[in-house]
Amino acid sequence: MHRSSFRILTAVAIKKALLKLGYSDVYHGYTAATENPRDCEMWLDAMAAKWDGAVTDIPAAVFAKELIEAYPEAKVILTNRNAEEWHRSVQTALLKNVFHPWSSVVDTLAILTRSPNRFTRKMFIRAFTDYFQGDFQLYGVSVYESHYKMVRKMVPRENLLEYQIQDGWEPLCKFLGKNIPSEVPFPNGNDTLETTNRIWALVNSKCQRLLGILLRVLATLVLLYTLRAGSIIDIMLPMITAVEK
Repeated sequence: MHRSSFRILTAVAIKKALLKLGYSDVYHGYTAATENPRDCEMWLDAMAAKWDGAVTDIPAAVFAKELIEAYPEAKVILTNRNAEEWHRSVQTALLKNVFHPWSSVVDTLAILTRSPNRFTRKMFIRAFTDYFQGDFQLYGVSVYESHYKMVRKMVPRENLLEYQIQDGWEPLCKFLGKNIPSEVPFPNGNDTLETTNRIWALVNSKCQRLLGILLRVLATLVLLYTLRAGSIIDIMLPMITAVEK
């Protein structure tokens, strides 16, 4: 028997055995191939993330320990920045908008209308609350510094790049084994205005979605009212005609 065929049949046998033992859902390659073919797209995304992808920023950063343990040979870029400066920037550019009262109102509307973005604000609030010991303003700097110490301790020196944005392409490309892009300036980072605009663009999209839903509901009500009124007229006309006769 061909070796690969033997492996496939073994996996099928194990799946059947686990089902017999009471496991209600045993996922197999054929589950994606024949039962849920849309899963293949998900697995392609997962494989791209495993072999081709990278993660930056929150929420991935709060799982730094778990990711480093899961991928011990991964290259890690530690972007060095003054902790106090970073702390002020996050409060001004991100948290000021995330915790804004109007954001809370729009978030509630997003939940009611089942907007695809209805979990975005909740995700950021959870990350900046739990990871920073319940008080970002008080513990933000100390958690930031502890996070960096943890990464430096866990990642082997040869897999760690201590990097500053002003260093540009050269150290980054050398570390990753990539060619330096020719005649391409190094990208700018997020500034306060850019972050604020991005957040309020998201808020605006939620408002537009709500408005669209309200307009569709209104149009449906008008249509139903029109049909109902038409039915009443259809009923009354023969009666009026009979009376006239």
